[in-house]
Amino acid sequence: MTIDEFIDKMKPKASKGLLDVSGTGKLSKRTWKLPNGQVEITVIRGGAMEKAAIMHMVRKGVTRPGITGEVDSFVYQMEIFPENPYCPMGHFNTEGVPNHFYNMNLDLFPAVRVEEDLKTMRAAMDVVADRFGRDRDKMREGLDKHYTMEHFAAPLATKVGCKLPDLKNADLNLFINAYETFFGVYLDIIRKRKDTTCTKSDMQLKLERNGKWLEYMMLKDGAIKQTLERGVIPLEVLIEFGFPPSAAF
Repeated sequence: MTIDEFIDKMKPKASKGLLDVSGTGKLSKRTWKLPNGQVEITVIRGGAMEKAAIMHMVRKGVTRPGITGEVDSFVYQMEIFPENPYCPMGHFNTEGVPNHFYNMNLDLFPAVRVEEDLKTMRAAMDVVADRFGRDRDKMREGLDKHYTMEHFAAPLATKVGCKLPDLKNADLNLFINAYETFFGVYLDIIRKRKDTTCTKSDMQLKLERNGKWLEYMMLKDGAIKQTLERGVIPLEVLIEFGFPPSAAF
């Protein structure tokens, strides 16, 4: 399976899975034209999903550092903000240049930590690591440093997913298996926790978690900084796919 085939398969699967688990959510879709490409964003709001955004950006005939000539590039990213604070935010970030490299960061960013669910996800991803001969700890190394800032009391990341940089075509089975495993377990967690009784204090933790994500996204994320500097992507695209639906600071 090529990366394009995987994304073409996963986009409708993710939309359906998130819509189904939301219960009463509604789906909308928008497309923006970009220089040498386009970006498509699907958003689900309602029910168990305060906001779930799926972004697929493709640019053709662009230049990338370290690669000779013009290439095509993609970003396939999901940011999922469940309504219930006992359901963790799901962060699914992938990007790459086909036939050159693929990067993947998957992790859970909880508001209220449910250790049982974190343990379940870690165990499932350990199976992936073992299947492909990867060191379990090294597969997650750097997630905590990546998704934090100096003023955060603790990182957003829980290091139960994976951080897989510079994968090659030979690693596409690992890429696909890791993504599908993480997404499947994540949906199970949402189903299990979406009706959990929560307090005002729990909801405040969700708002503060969302605020930390927004701070990270706009003040630290290197890819977004470059995007803003170059003016390649309209600001409304960043808002649509990455901004949390609610936040507190």
